[in-house]
Amino acid sequence: MERISIHSLKNFDILNVTPQANVPETDTPGMRRTHELCRPFWLTIDNCELLMHRLNAEMIKGLNTPDDPSNDLKMINTFTTALPLGNETGKYLALDLGGTNYRLLLVTFEAPQTPPKIEEEMYVIAQELQQGESEALFGFIAGTVKKFLQNRGLLDTPIDLGFTFSFPVQQTSLNSGTLIRWTKGFDVPDAIGKDIVELLNAALKKLDLQVHCRVLVNDTVGALASCAFLDPNTAVGLIVGTGTNAAYVEKLRNAKKITGFPPEIDSVVINTEWGAFGEHGCINEFLTEFDRQVDKDSLNPGKQVFEKLISGMYLGEIARLILLKLAEEGHLFDGIVPPLLREKNGIPANILSDVERDPPHLFYSTEYVLRDAFQLSQFRSEHLKIVRYVCTSVSNRAASLVGAGLACIVNRMNRPKTTIGVDGSLFRFHPTFAHTMIEVLAKLVPSRCTFRLKLSEDGSGKGAGALVAAAKRAVATE
Repeated sequence: MERISIHSLKNFDILNVTPQANVPETDTPGMRRTHELCRPFWLTIDNCELLMHRLNAEMIKGLNTPDDPSNDLKMINTFTTALPLGNETGKYLALDLGGTNYRLLLVTFEAPQTPPKIEEEMYVIAQELQQGESEALFGFIAGTVKKFLQNRGLLDTPIDLGFTFSFPVQQTSLNSGTLIRWTKGFDVPDAIGKDIVELLNAALKKLDLQVHCRVLVNDTVGALASCAFLDPNTAVGLIVGTGTNAAYVEKLRNAKKITGFPPEIDSVVINTEWGAFGEHGCINEFLTEFDRQVDKDSLNPGKQVFEKLISGMYLGEIARLILLKLAEEGHLFDGIVPPLLREKNGIPANILSDVERDPPHLFYSTEYVLRDAFQLSQFRSEHLKIVRYVCTSVSNRAASLVGAGLACIVNRMNRPKTTIGVDGSLFRFHPTFAHTMIEVLAKLVPSRCTFRLKLSEDGSGKGAGALVAAAKRAVATE
């Protein structure tokens, strides 16, 4: 999927129509109960407009009332005022820390308007590093940097670096930021409140590496920058994968808390950290009993409420709790409860993708999942329908929420043309997520605003490298 252009779908009331393939066809107690439990996952247009209204209110608060503990959204100033122009050249490093895998990339821009050459290595971050001490985590990162450069004959070459750090950070300059909290399963307490770039630089210096971190990049800003390299209309970056977040270009006149820029600068990229939306209860009516259970059992109860409704880290668990309730009530698998349903986080998000991959009325993938993952040898067609309806319901709500969130941002910017750079496993690999998200977004954006969704090609690598080059260009022209 390279590019999707949407102008107006006003004649298609997608939010008021439940897709025909998703309506339970057999009127049985199991189907009726499934439909009852899943009804809150099918959002109406009124639901989405209410969410947009509340999200916009939180965005305004975050932009104008700094350090107010009642704000859901930090609306972080990224200090990114120079986006790539497509004429960048040079060789840069990019570090990407945002999940269970850590990437190190060498990004080489050889000619203007030409996609860069990228060399990369991936490293698994062990659980003890994800939930240990900062010195161990950043020491591991620095060690891989040294080996990476050594293997390419660059160990003695000074090189600028873009650090993509996909966790909530209060950015204090283009290349410094204080960690607010960990998400996505990470828990390194002694790093909270510290400058992430300083922790990285200290680890690099300890190994005598000639590497200078010039830009601290959030993955959503990287997604935006990666697309801006070839499309000047790019003004939004979106991530929907293990976590979710959005960044966009905001006018400084709308952000009273941001000061200190010269008068010729009129816009800055804002990192919304929208995963925290709802932490003070403004979307409580959207939460089901299953969402509340997921939140209660998480590493960060009461935090990242919006993210827990959307991201791949939690969708499988929501579906598991619904299926477990149906099985325990005797409506699924004839009362037999597979061990997988009793195992916390037993259903990863990719199972939802597999189940929803089949065309309507066919259940080959669902049957395979029940036999392979659920270890069931016998089940009825009704069970196949119930499992798929539950998975579809959970995914549909997530995609609808993202669509509504994007519509809020596009409406705020009120540009005639907006390109949205998108990355993340849900958008890339889930069979229906992107389609549902786009239809919802199109329904909620006025016809005067056209938008394009473009798959961000390695925002954490190419995007981070392009931002380093853009920052050097901006300094050179001052």
